[in-house]
Amino acid sequence: MKNKFLRKGQGFAEYTIMIALVLIIVISSLQLTGVSIKGLFCQAVIGLGGKPGLCSASLFQDDFNNLDQWKIISGKWKTDDGKLCGGPGEGRMFTDIPGAKDYVISLNGAKLDGGNGFGLYFRASNFSKVNGYDFQFDPGAAGFLFRRWYQGNELPAQSYVHKTDYDYYSQPHDIKVVVQGDTFTTFIDGIQVNKVTDSTYTDGGIGLRTWDNTTVCFDSIQVDPLP
Repeated sequence: MKNKFLRKGQGFAEYTIMIALVLIIVISSLQLTGVSIKGLFCQAVIGLGGKPGLCSASLFQDDFNNLDQWKIISGKWKTDDGKLCGGPGEGRMFTDIPGAKDYVISLNGAKLDGGNGFGLYFRASNFSKVNGYDFQFDPGAAGFLFRRWYQGNELPAQSYVHKTDYDYYSQPHDIKVVVQGDTFTTFIDGIQVNKVTDSTYTDGGIGLRTWDNTTVCFDSIQVDPLP
Protein backbone atom coordinates (compact mmCIF):
# COMPACT_ATOMS: atom_id res chain seq x y z
CA MET A 1 0.00 0.00 0.00
CA LYS A 2 2.84 2.36 0.85
CA ASN A 3 4.46 1.74 -2.55
CA LYS A 4 1.12 2.43 -4.26
CA PHE A 5 0.82 5.85 -2.60
CA LEU A 6 4.48 6.54 -3.38
CA ARG A 7 3.92 5.84 -7.06
CA LYS A 8 0.86 8.15 -7.07
CA GLY A 9 2.94 10.85 -5.39
CA GLN A 10 5.69 10.49 -7.96
CA GLY A 11 3.15 10.69 -10.78
CA PHE A 12 1.65 13.89 -9.36
CA ALA A 13 5.10 15.47 -8.98
CA GLU A 14 6.02 14.60 -12.58
CA TYR A 15 2.71 16.04 -13.79
CA THR A 16 3.34 19.29 -11.86
CA ILE A 17 6.85 19.60 -13.31
CA MET A 18 5.49 19.05 -16.83
CA ILE A 19 2.88 21.81 -16.39
CA ALA A 20 5.55 24.19 -15.05
CA LEU A 21 7.79 23.51 -18.05
CA VAL A 22 4.93 24.15 -20.48
CA LEU A 23 4.13 27.45 -18.73
CA ILE A 24 7.79 28.52 -18.90
CA ILE A 25 7.89 27.78 -22.65
CA VAL A 26 4.62 29.65 -23.30
CA ILE A 27 5.66 32.71 -21.25
CA SER A 28 9.09 32.82 -22.90
CA SER A 29 7.52 32.63 -26.36
CA LEU A 30 5.11 35.46 -25.57
CA GLN A 31 7.92 37.65 -24.24
CA LEU A 32 10.01 37.07 -27.36
CA THR A 33 7.15 38.34 -29.53
CA GLY A 34 6.62 41.38 -27.30
CA VAL A 35 3.38 40.26 -25.66
CA SER A 36 2.93 41.66 -22.16
CA ILE A 37 1.95 38.96 -19.65
CA LYS A 38 0.54 41.69 -17.42
CA GLY A 39 -1.49 42.96 -20.36
CA LEU A 40 -2.97 39.51 -20.98
CA PHE A 41 -3.82 39.16 -17.29
CA CYS A 42 -5.53 42.54 -17.33
CA GLN A 43 -7.56 41.62 -20.40
CA ALA A 44 -8.71 38.46 -18.61
CA VAL A 45 -9.67 40.46 -15.50
CA ILE A 46 -11.68 42.93 -17.58
CA GLY A 47 -13.30 40.09 -19.54
CA LEU A 48 -14.52 38.57 -16.25
CA GLY A 49 -16.16 41.82 -15.25
CA GLY A 50 -13.30 43.62 -13.51
CA LYS A 51 -12.98 47.38 -13.84
CA PRO A 52 -10.33 48.62 -16.31
CA GLY A 53 -9.13 51.21 -13.81
CA LEU A 54 -8.11 48.44 -11.42
CA CYS A 55 -5.76 46.94 -13.97
CA SER A 56 -4.08 49.53 -16.17
CA ALA A 57 -1.38 47.77 -18.17
CA SER A 58 -0.18 50.53 -20.47
CA LEU A 59 2.49 53.14 -19.84
CA PHE A 60 1.08 55.23 -22.70
CA GLN A 61 -1.60 54.96 -25.35
CA ASP A 62 -3.10 57.24 -27.97
CA ASP A 63 -5.88 56.66 -30.51
CA PHE A 64 -4.96 59.95 -32.22
CA ASN A 65 -8.15 61.87 -31.63
CA ASN A 66 -5.91 64.89 -31.02
CA LEU A 67 -2.23 65.76 -30.49
CA ASP A 68 -2.49 66.87 -26.86
CA GLN A 69 -0.04 64.24 -25.59
CA TRP A 70 2.74 65.11 -28.04
CA LYS A 71 5.45 67.71 -28.39
CA ILE A 72 5.87 68.62 -32.05
CA ILE A 73 9.46 69.61 -32.83
CA SER A 74 9.11 69.98 -36.60
CA GLY A 75 7.08 68.98 -39.62
CA LYS A 76 3.47 68.62 -40.69
CA TRP A 77 1.35 66.53 -38.31
CA LYS A 78 -2.42 66.34 -38.07
CA THR A 79 -5.17 64.07 -36.82
CA ASP A 80 -7.89 63.09 -39.25
CA ASP A 81 -10.80 60.77 -38.42
CA GLY A 82 -8.91 58.98 -35.63
CA LYS A 83 -5.64 58.73 -37.51
CA LEU A 84 -2.35 60.58 -37.14
CA CYS A 85 -0.87 61.67 -40.46
CA GLY A 86 2.56 63.16 -41.08
CA GLY A 87 4.58 64.60 -43.94
CA PRO A 88 5.76 65.47 -46.43
CA GLY A 89 9.10 66.80 -45.26
CA GLU A 90 11.25 66.39 -42.15
CA GLY A 91 9.01 65.93 -39.12
CA ARG A 92 9.62 64.90 -35.50
CA MET A 93 7.25 64.60 -32.54
CA PHE A 94 7.73 63.06 -29.12
CA THR A 95 6.09 62.14 -25.86
CA ASP A 96 7.86 61.54 -22.58
CA ILE A 97 7.45 58.36 -20.53
CA PRO A 98 9.21 59.19 -17.23
CA GLY A 99 11.46 56.46 -15.88
CA ALA A 100 10.55 54.00 -18.64
CA LYS A 101 13.40 51.62 -19.46
CA ASP A 102 12.07 48.33 -20.80
CA TYR A 103 8.83 48.35 -22.77
CA VAL A 104 6.99 47.24 -25.88
CA ILE A 105 5.83 49.81 -28.43
CA SER A 106 2.90 48.84 -30.65
CA LEU A 107 2.39 51.16 -33.62
CA ASN A 108 -0.77 50.00 -35.34
CA GLY A 109 -2.10 50.56 -38.85
CA ALA A 110 1.03 52.26 -40.20
CA LYS A 111 0.15 53.08 -43.82
CA LEU A 112 2.90 54.59 -45.95
CA ASP A 113 1.29 56.34 -48.92
CA GLY A 114 4.47 57.66 -50.52
CA GLY A 115 8.05 58.64 -49.96
CA ASN A 116 11.13 57.09 -48.43
CA GLY A 117 9.87 55.91 -45.05
CA PHE A 118 9.21 56.78 -41.41
CA GLY A 119 10.87 56.28 -38.05
CA LEU A 120 9.79 55.21 -34.56
CA TYR A 121 11.94 56.69 -31.78
CA PHE A 122 12.45 55.01 -28.40
CA ARG A 123 14.47 55.72 -25.28
CA ALA A 124 14.42 59.30 -26.49
CA SER A 125 15.37 62.39 -24.45
CA ASN A 126 16.31 66.03 -25.09
CA PHE A 127 13.65 66.16 -27.76
CA SER A 128 14.73 69.40 -29.45
CA LYS A 129 18.13 67.81 -30.16
CA VAL A 130 17.20 64.23 -29.58
CA ASN A 131 19.34 61.54 -28.00
CA GLY A 132 18.03 58.01 -28.36
CA TYR A 133 17.31 55.37 -30.99
CA ASP A 134 14.90 54.87 -33.83
CA PHE A 135 13.64 52.00 -35.94
CA GLN A 136 13.22 52.99 -39.57
CA PHE A 137 10.67 51.50 -41.95
CA ASP A 138 12.71 52.60 -44.89
CA PRO A 139 11.92 51.74 -48.52
CA GLY A 140 14.31 54.55 -49.51
CA ALA A 141 17.09 52.36 -48.13
CA ALA A 142 15.28 49.21 -49.30
CA GLY A 143 14.96 47.72 -45.85
CA PHE A 144 14.59 48.02 -42.07
CA LEU A 145 17.24 49.54 -39.82
CA PHE A 146 18.09 50.79 -36.36
CA ARG A 147 19.95 54.05 -35.76
CA ARG A 148 21.35 55.78 -32.69
CA TRP A 149 20.81 59.54 -32.42
CA TYR A 150 23.08 62.05 -30.70
CA GLN A 151 22.18 65.72 -30.22
CA GLY A 152 19.64 65.65 -33.02
CA ASN A 153 21.84 63.89 -35.56
CA GLU A 154 21.39 60.36 -36.83
CA LEU A 155 24.44 58.12 -36.74
CA PRO A 156 25.24 55.35 -39.25
CA ALA A 157 22.88 52.38 -39.17
CA GLN A 158 23.66 49.87 -36.42
CA SER A 159 21.64 47.08 -37.99
CA TYR A 160 20.26 46.90 -41.52
CA VAL A 161 18.05 44.24 -43.08
CA HIS A 162 17.79 44.51 -46.86
CA LYS A 163 14.28 43.96 -48.30
CA THR A 164 13.89 44.84 -51.96
CA ASP A 165 10.72 42.82 -52.59
CA TYR A 166 8.73 43.97 -49.54
CA ASP A 167 5.23 45.48 -49.88
CA TYR A 168 5.97 48.87 -48.30
CA TYR A 169 3.05 50.89 -49.64
CA SER A 170 -0.16 49.07 -50.55
CA GLN A 171 -1.40 48.07 -47.08
CA PRO A 172 -1.12 49.12 -43.42
CA HIS A 173 1.30 47.30 -41.13
CA ASP A 174 1.43 46.73 -37.37
CA ILE A 175 4.88 47.44 -35.97
CA LYS A 176 6.09 46.23 -32.60
CA VAL A 177 9.44 47.19 -31.05
CA VAL A 178 10.52 45.26 -27.96
CA VAL A 179 12.98 47.33 -25.89
CA GLN A 180 14.61 45.10 -23.29
CA GLY A 181 17.95 45.85 -21.63
CA ASP A 182 20.50 46.38 -24.38
CA THR A 183 18.52 44.42 -26.97
CA PHE A 184 15.92 45.87 -29.37
CA THR A 185 13.78 43.66 -31.59
CA THR A 186 11.25 44.69 -34.24
CA PHE A 187 8.29 42.69 -35.51
CA ILE A 188 6.11 43.69 -38.46
CA ASP A 189 2.72 41.98 -38.61
CA GLY A 190 4.02 39.47 -36.04
CA ILE A 191 7.18 38.54 -37.98
CA GLN A 192 10.61 39.46 -36.64
CA VAL A 193 12.47 41.67 -39.11
CA ASN A 194 15.41 43.15 -37.21
CA LYS A 195 17.37 42.96 -33.95
CA VAL A 196 20.25 44.94 -32.49
CA THR A 197 22.11 45.44 -29.21
CA ASP A 198 23.35 48.75 -27.79
CA SER A 199 23.74 50.06 -24.24
CA THR A 200 24.26 53.79 -24.82
CA TYR A 201 20.81 54.95 -23.65
CA THR A 202 18.89 53.23 -20.87
CA ASP A 203 15.56 55.06 -20.63
CA GLY A 204 13.35 57.68 -22.26
CA GLY A 205 10.24 58.42 -24.26
CA ILE A 206 9.04 57.66 -27.76
CA GLY A 207 8.55 59.60 -30.97
CA LEU A 208 7.69 59.53 -34.66
CA ARG A 209 9.58 60.85 -37.65
CA THR A 210 9.05 61.57 -41.35
CA TRP A 211 11.55 62.78 -43.94
CA ASP A 212 11.86 63.80 -47.59
CA ASN A 213 8.57 63.31 -49.46
CA THR A 214 7.09 60.78 -47.01
CA THR A 215 3.35 60.79 -46.33
CA VAL A 216 2.17 58.30 -43.71
CA CYS A 217 -0.77 57.71 -41.36
CA PHE A 218 -1.12 55.66 -38.16
CA ASP A 219 -4.20 54.24 -36.38
CA SER A 220 -2.88 54.12 -32.80
CA ILE A 221 0.16 53.67 -30.59
CA GLN A 222 0.60 51.98 -27.23
CA VAL A 223 3.50 51.39 -24.86
CA ASP A 224 3.30 48.46 -22.44
CA PRO A 225 5.74 47.47 -19.71
CA LEU A 226 7.61 44.21 -20.03
CA PRO A 227 6.75 41.63 -17.35
